[in-house]
Formats: sequence, C-alpha cells, structure tokens
Amino acid sequence: MPGQDITVDIEHVTAEAMAGELAMQLQLAEMYENGNGIPLDYGQAAYWYQKAAQQGEARAQSRLGQMYLRGYGVVEDHRQAVKWLRIAVEQEDASALANLAWCYQEGLGAQRDLHQALTLYERAAEQGHAGACYNLGFMYAGGLGAAKDPHRAVQWYLRAAERGHTRAQLNVGMMFARGEGIGKDEREAVKWYTEAAVRGYAKAQYNLGLMYMGGHGVAPDDNQAFEWIKKAADQGYYKAQFNLGLLYQHGLGTPTDYEEAFTQFARASEQGYAKAAYQMAKMYEVGQGVEINEIKAFKCYQWAAERGYAKAQYRLGRLYLDGKGVRQDRELACKWIEKAALQGYVKAQYLLGVCYTKGYGVVRDYQHAWAWLSLACESGDAAVVEMRDKVAGSLAGPALEEARQLAIHWRNHYE
Repeated sequence: MPGQDITVDIEHVTAEAMAGELAMQLQLAEMYENGNGIPLDYGQAAYWYQKAAQQGEARAQSRLGQMYLRGYGVVEDHRQAVKWLRIAVEQEDASALANLAWCYQEGLGAQRDLHQALTLYERAAEQGHAGACYNLGFMYAGGLGAAKDPHRAVQWYLRAAERGHTRAQLNVGMMFARGEGIGKDEREAVKWYTEAAVRGYAKAQYNLGLMYMGGHGVAPDDNQAFEWIKKAADQGYYKAQFNLGLLYQHGLGTPTDYEEAFTQFARASEQGYAKAAYQMAKMYEVGQGVEINEIKAFKCYQWAAERGYAKAQYRLGRLYLDGKGVRQDRELACKWIEKAALQGYVKAQYLLGVCYTKGYGVVRDYQHAWAWLSLACESGDAAVVEMRDKVAGSLAGPALEEARQLAIHWRNHYE
C-alpha cells in the first residue's frame, strides 16, 4: 500500500543497491513502485528495475517491461516493453509470459499474433497466473487464436476466479446464469457474483442486485437488491444508476423518491445511456420529481431516439404526430415511428399501420398498412387483428400476397 510505514533502513538499502547488490536493487525498485517506506516514485522504480534487469533478474526484467508498456516512470515504448518481456520470458517468468502474450494479442510492440498469445498465456497459466487464466477464458469465449469454445472458456475463467480474479468471477457468474459452456446454475452465479461484489467490482455488484431483485438463485429481496445496485451506482456504473433510479421511482427496497430517481437517470444519461434519457423524458411529461416541461421532454426523447432506442423513437414520433412540445409534423413523425417499427417495437408497428391506413404523414397504402398491422398482430391483441383483417378487405389476392412479402422482409430486418 502506498505510504505504508515499514521498518527498513532506507539508507542501507540504497547504499547496497548503488554498490550493485542485486537483491537490494530489486527491493529498492519495489519500494519506490509501491510507496513502501518511501514516497512513491515510478521514475526511481524504473531506474532500479533496469539496474537489476541488466544483472539478469527476471522479475526486474518483467516489471521494467510492464513499465514501458504502460508508461510508468518512463516514456511509453511498446518495443522496449517487448524487448524486456522477451528476455524475462527466457526464464519462464509468469508475469512476463502473460504480459508478452497481451502484447501479441493487441499488437503492441510486435505484430499481432493470436496463436502466439494463446501459447504464452497457456505457459503462464500453467504456473497459476490468474490474469493469464482469465485471458485464456476470454480468448476461448471469443474464438481468438482458437476455435470458439465456451466450455474451455468457463474452465479457464474458473481457474482465474478461484485465484481471486474479480473479472473472472463476474464472467463465471454470468456463464452460470446463462448456462453457457456449463450447466445453468443460478445459485452458483450468485456465489461468484458475491465473490467479486464484496471485492468492490461494480458490475458484479450490479448483477448481484439484479439476482436479488428477480429472485434468481436467491430469495427475492428488494432491500438487498437496492444495497448492491446502489454500491455499483456510487462507483459510476451507468446501468446501476439507471436501475437505482427505477428502484427510487417505484419504492423498491427504499422509500419512493422521485427527485432522487431523476438524479440517477440524469447521471446515467450523462454517460450516454439512452434508456435513462427516455425515463427523464417521461418524468418531464408528467411532472414526476421535476416540473412539467414538454420542451425538455421532447429534447430527452429526441436525444434517446437519435441513439437508436426504439421506445424513444416511438414517443418522439407521437410528439410530432400530436404537436406536443414541438410543431406538428406528421411526415417526420412517421419517419421516427418507422425506425422503432423496424426494431420490432409493436406499438410503433401498429401506429405505422394506422398512419398508412389513414394517410397520416404518408401516402395512403393498404399494402404497407396490412404488413405493419400483421407484424403488430404478433402481440396477440384482438383489436389489432380486427383492424388488419379490415384492411385486407381493400386488397385483391396478388396485392395481399405482396403485403405478406413486405411483412416478411421487415421482420427479417429485426430478427
């Protein structure tokens, strides 16, 4: 821990290091890197690592390579990083193996070579290097350097998770939750989410909160859901902020607080989360936690719609259709409604069918109307089915078949 007070004769260690004592050079470098007993100083750490590295100390060679890789105490230089890591790898240093593998994986200081990365990770993993185990899991999960293999991925993630690797614990939890590469087991998912969550990993805290909220692998508990999701939100995780807003909005695990709900939605939207902006728009429309403001509602819907959120595209279309918070523009309304409809949003498909039936914002077209209403019928709403069948009465046999082909074409767009 930086600044940790330990009893070390700094002058003696420094003198011995300056005299060329390898063990003292390594110790002094580590003290400077970690701030143990002396002020943290990456420049001095790199200096003494290089001194020890030049004497053949593998750990120093590995650390020096990593400092060049990240620009700690030296000018970032990926070629120098690879040079020192390769030297350390000759002594089978596990950390060097894992970091050199990363260089090959990302093409840093060396030509990208996923097969070589995989081989090096395996050599590091054989020594129990948790990060290498995790990256092997990542590569097998994504089919990088080897055929995609979820089973092998989860096995490597498990090895990393058992060694305390928090991202691996999260991924193991997700794979158990989905039954991916291993039998679905929500209790095991909760176990691994908890392991990572108690170590402060925001995404794991969020996922654990969702498990408590839905009663997956654990008894439903809104209070626990709130606590874990709030921990993740307090770390700035946008999905947690959004869901924390929902909990405040609906009084789940905490008293209802619309103002705090709005605050959390705003924080999530600042990170580009369209769903959060959509919730803000709804609150502006009805005056929930904020004063009613149709113009701000419109702007929030527009912002979310421009980022592809179907519900916001639909609502924006409705606002243009009704002239609410903006000047009425039926043609523009239909363009936004169509964007949502092409994502499979049933309300938009129905409304677009109505627009084509009545000629609102578009040229009246019964084929298009029937096709969109037919897709909306998949919701099972009897009124929609009745309207579609009524429109069918305006179409002759060949025209109806063309409408069916249109519906198939549009369904393929979002399936």
